[in-house]
Amino acid sequence: MARPVDILPRAPSRRGSRSSRGAALLLVIVSIAIVTALTVDLAYNTRVSLQLAVNARDELQAYYLARSGVNLSRLILHFQQQLDAQGAAGQAGPLAGLSLSVRLWDLVPISSQSLALLGGGAAAPPAGEGFPSFGGFDGSFEAHVDDEDRKINLRQFDSTTTYAVAQTLRLAELVRDPRWDFLFDRDDANGLRVSRPELFAAIKDWIDIDETGSAYTGAPGKPFENGYGDENALYDRLPDRYKAKNESFDSTGELYMVAGISDAFMAAFGDRLTVYPDKSATIDVNSDDPVDLMINAVVMGGGTVQPAMLDPAFLDKLRAALALIRPLPFLSISPLQFAQVLQGLGVKVAPEYLAATNIGVSAVFGSHPTTFRIRATGVVGDVRKPVEAVVIFDQRALGLEQDLGRLIHWSEE
Repeated sequence: MARPVDILPRAPSRRGSRSSRGAALLLVIVSIAIVTALTVDLAYNTRVSLQLAVNARDELQAYYLARSGVNLSRLILHFQQQLDAQGAAGQAGPLAGLSLSVRLWDLVPISSQSLALLGGGAAAPPAGEGFPSFGGFDGSFEAHVDDEDRKINLRQFDSTTTYAVAQTLRLAELVRDPRWDFLFDRDDANGLRVSRPELFAAIKDWIDIDETGSAYTGAPGKPFENGYGDENALYDRLPDRYKAKNESFDSTGELYMVAGISDAFMAAFGDRLTVYPDKSATIDVNSDDPVDLMINAVVMGGGTVQPAMLDPAFLDKLRAALALIRPLPFLSISPLQFAQVLQGLGVKVAPEYLAATNIGVSAVFGSHPTTFRIRATGVVGDVRKPVEAVVIFDQRALGLEQDLGRLIHWSEE
């Protein structure tokens, strides 16, 4: 008898059911993991994109805040030129060199906080916040004006007047200390070893118009003599050879091209050097820096360190004497007053510095600078945007000295 056929499906075994459920659970876990990874990656990329957008926004706002600092500085310098012009018009007679004048850029704090005190739209920061609001958004700026005329003007190394004598003497006094010997008695990264006289000659050869090397003598009346060699001899020894520019410097960054000027040299002296004032600019005697005071004293004393200057207390006496005639730091004195103070301390000052008529553009020293470096920083959130500008108010300003001056250098970080 035939066996009946079972047409009903058999129930799955317990073992097969467990395998199916495990596979399904694994598939779900993998799917969730993939979706989670994609979600986290999307959220991260979204946060990064948002932060980049916020930083770009804040950087743009900080940049224009920094520009506001530059513009406010230029406005103050404009008022300074007007003040100096009125003071010069009111001076006459033998007491012309004895007047005091106000240095507005040292008197007026240039920042968004100062505008808040004047009702200029900047509000004080709310409790718990670090930055005030300015111009409708959170942020601030501050700026500092630096007098470039008090620095050593390397453009004047090529001058045929007494400016070259004074400036080379100032640089020689700055670098003469034996502790700076390592800058001149070792090979630099290019294998060049440049002595102090060779460095001075290299600076002049970089900006003079001839192709002949100069020789630095340090003579009081003529610090340089015409040599007979090639001024490009040092540069021909470099892996990438180049020639001296034979024109004026465009910026202090160009100094690195001059033989003997390295990163170490600029780290030591870079903040005391300038290339922006005119070749006829005078040296501003108004400085509180002890190095500037000593260098200017040496120049007025004829270029030698006199016995009175060897007194360890000389600088303290000099600063105390200057404080008597300039009781506030934002006041300025004339070169004649500075020379008289030196004479009172026992320094034999050259006669030309004691003459009341030895003021103005025909003198080596002055008290009314015309070249200024402005460093402004805008801050928004965590973003800081520094900007640097150089403004001139001399004859090169082409009439703009009556306005906000002429901008000759601009750099951003």
